[in-house]
Formats: sequence, structure tokens, C-alpha cells
Amino acid sequence: MKILGMSLLAAWIIIACNTASNTQISATTSKPAQPSTDVQEVLSWLPADTETVTVANGSFLLPNVYTEKAETQNRELSDQELAQNFESLPAALLGLNNGLIVKHLKGKRVSLAIEGARHFRAPAALGGMPFEGCAITIFAGDLGDTGDSFIKGTQKVALRVEEIEGQKVAAFQEKLEQDLWTSFVAFPSRNVVLVATNRDYIREVLARLHGKTGARALPGSLPEWRHVNTRAPFWGLRHFDRSQGSADPSSPFGGPNPAIPDEKAIGLTFNFDPGKGRSATITYLSGDKDIVAKMRSSFLAMGTEPQAEDLHVKFRKVEPGVVEGSYNLEHSGPVQYFFFVLEAMLGHAVYL
Repeated sequence: MKILGMSLLAAWIIIACNTASNTQISATTSKPAQPSTDVQEVLSWLPADTETVTVANGSFLLPNVYTEKAETQNRELSDQELAQNFESLPAALLGLNNGLIVKHLKGKRVSLAIEGARHFRAPAALGGMPFEGCAITIFAGDLGDTGDSFIKGTQKVALRVEEIEGQKVAAFQEKLEQDLWTSFVAFPSRNVVLVATNRDYIREVLARLHGKTGARALPGSLPEWRHVNTRAPFWGLRHFDRSQGSADPSSPFGGPNPAIPDEKAIGLTFNFDPGKGRSATITYLSGDKDIVAKMRSSFLAMGTEPQAEDLHVKFRKVEPGVVEGSYNLEHSGPVQYFFFVLEAMLGHAVYL
């Protein structure tokens, strides 16, 4: 057994470090870019200890996240196919239970999709890392009675229907590899759908959505906000939670076989704007000003994946402790490799 996402993450670091000699250092002095009003509102719904957010700004049709297309050859991806990969990141939880939710919402247009997540854990054997989180999908139009019909129509297959914070919530269970996943589905308004993996998490989201106030998840004072374009169609941010280090394999803080041992790690961001070409960026932040050299020393012997060459990685040291890698996303093999890396860095590694 190995953590595929983690090994790919190590390869990402090697690629970046091997190009460090061509790096130009430039200081970042820009002020944090403020998310749109809609994004800020949804961030205010998330529990304060949320560690990761991924965002897809609409408008787009809800992707079929419950279907996996097996690639038999390395081929050039269309702009639409590439965009759908990013659209699926914050909507992935809608694919639980064989896409039961997606099937009820087929053909609906999304204006904003955000996933908040925390407390990442190793699976019992193989598969994706379990976590606590919620996919929040805001649709462009009124869903009408879709919520009521979903709750009523799925009662026979649901684990139960209960009331949480005054809201009807359908709970489901399914076994993924050796882990039993419980999901909670709610329609708190006529254009919003919630799918969560943890009862306490969705309870807090619903309470905040209905007016409860509290500290915001990932506050604007975090340094990661200086290195992410929140106006881009697709972006994400992770601020490492030190309190979870001993239990989270994707944490750099001394847990079980951390992918990047870094006791001064801060967080990371990613950006992709298809209007500016086929290049995505991942930026890693650490309080260790020598992190580039230390990463190269740690991972130099591990080698790289063949698909990495076609990513044509370009690297720059933005400032001390801030490393940015850019990736050319053209062909299916390298793109799949990139998403394994990205999801692992965000806490969603896959054990194979």
C-alpha cells in the first residue's frame, strides 16, 4: 500500500527544487485580494477550524462527479474537459451514494461551489482519506420543490431523516473500500444544497447560515490570501492546522510519515484561470526561509513520475519561504497526475 497523492506531492517538490537555479526572487507587497461578496458570505458559514477550502466560481452545469472516466491513452484535453476537472473539486461530495444527489439536480446551472474541510484521516486500507467537511453548492436558479421531493423520494434508501437546526436533513451511509462514510444532505434555501460528511460540521454550517455569528474560517489576516487570486474561476487555500498533526497523514507537523516534514509550515494555495491559458499554480508557504533547499534534500532520492515532464513546470521563489510552481495542463496523463498532487496537498490524498 502507498499514498499515491503523497508520492506525487513529493515529485512536485523535486521538480520545483531542481529548477531553483533559474529562479528570480521578487518580494510580494500586494494587499490580500478580497473574495467576492458571495464567497465571503459562504466562508462565514464554515466552522472556524476549517482547514481547507476549494472554490469554483460559476456559471457551469453541475458536473457528473459520480462517474469516473478511465483514460486508456494520453490525449489532449479540451478546454471544457479541463474546466470540469476543477469544477468537480468542490462538488466531489455530491458524488456520494452513486451520485444520488447529482441525478436529482442534473442539468442545473451552478453559480458558486465551495467545499470546506478539516480533520483529514488515513483510510482503513485503500481509497480516499476520510474527513469532516461540507460541499456548499449555490445554483443560478430556483430549484423549486427539488429539496422536498429529494427528501421524500429517498426515505427508503436513506439511513434516516432528521431535523438539524430546524432543517430537514437526509442521512445516508455507504461503504467505500473499507471505510463507512456517512453523508448529510440538506436544502436550506431554494437555490442552496449542502452535502456534509459529519453531523457536527453541517450543524454549524446550518446554524451560521441561519444567523449564528462567530469567528470566520480562514480569516483575511492569513498570509495565504496574499498568494491566491480569489477572482479566478478556480482557486483553493489550506492553512495547516497544527492541532491535527499527529493524526493527519497529509499534515507536515510530525504525524504518521508526513509527506513534507516541515514544523514551520504555514499553508498553500492554488489558482487556475482558463481565460489566461492552460497553466495552473500551486504556492507553498513556510516560516522556514530555507524550505526550498530542505525539500530538495528530503526528496531528491525519490525520483519523479514520467507524466511530470509534460507538465513543463516553471518555478519561482516569490519571497523567502514562499515557493510557486506553475503547471501546463494539456494532456490527460499529466493532468491526472497534477490533480493527484493537488488533492493530496489539500488533504484529499488517495491510498492505492
